[in-house]
Amino acid sequence: MHIICCLIGHGKNNVFQAISVDDPILRTLWYNKGSEKNTIVATAFMRSRNYEYDIGPNLIFYADRLDEDGKPIPEAIVQIPPGASQLLLFFNKLESPNHLGLNYEVMALKDDFEDFPLGTFRFINATSRELAVKISNQKIALPIGSSQIVEVSPTGKDLGVDIATYLVEDEMWTRAYSNRWGHYKNLRTLVFVVDNPKGGVRTLRYRQTEPTK
Repeated sequence: MHIICCLIGHGKNNVFQAISVDDPILRTLWYNKGSEKNTIVATAFMRSRNYEYDIGPNLIFYADRLDEDGKPIPEAIVQIPPGASQLLLFFNKLESPNHLGLNYEVMALKDDFEDFPLGTFRFINATSRELAVKISNQKIALPIGSSQIVEVSPTGKDLGVDIATYLVEDEMWTRAYSNRWGHYKNLRTLVFVVDNPKGGVRTLRYRQTEPTK
């Protein structure tokens, strides 16, 4: 999977970045920041730029739908994780509106640097199977739907990464992915492990580096 880095600062404002799971969002969704109407851009290949948001329990996104009174109809409602000041939002366009009339399902990850620091990998198991991950000389277990952050010291060389899946019907572990990844002390990498329709698994990686001061 092609990897793209995104530069980001450590601002004190409440900010979010966005990724679109499917087709890109090209200023078709907007939200309110104070009295301002802000549109967003999100793709599947990299994190968006920073968007500031107001403190509150929810972030509400709109498009061009209006109700009978001419008021905008929500397209997505995002619950803000408690204590978060930086978010990463994953937008998934639904085939049809859900029971709330929303057209997007959005997963919000708490993305603060204090919890997910530079020099680490954050693995998320989005597959239908249990996973075991070996990166450099570290081994971690990833149950279905779980997330784990791993601190890895740079070696000056690419790191070996192996992922095995547990097949309940066969009661055995099978290697499903093997590769080498670059890593630096000023880099953090978010890794979604997803099912590969052709067999095994694939990784979706989103990397961030700290700007040089």
